[in-house]
Amino acid sequence: MTLETSGGFTGLRRHATLDTDLDDDLRTLLAALSAAEPAATPATPATSAQPRYRLTVHHPTGDQTTELTEPNIPTALRPLLTELLRRAAPS
Repeated sequence: MTLETSGGFTGLRRHATLDTDLDDDLRTLLAALSAAEPAATPATPATSAQPRYRLTVHHPTGDQTTELTEPNIPTALRPLLTELLRRAAPS
């Protein structure tokens, strides 16, 4: 799994990779977020001051990428995002 961040007050881009097996609930949540139409996803308009996240889950059959902004992070995804941010380094 790879996380890329951008935006925020500093505009600092960061990158983190975590080798993990996701549980079924997180896998389902990420699949639903990736498949959602932008208009169907409840969202707060993003500004350049809000951190943006690109989360990519690497699968043998193809990568799955989800893009989120800070006010729209699902609660179930927060612990994983927090761990990835803890490991993130400037890119």
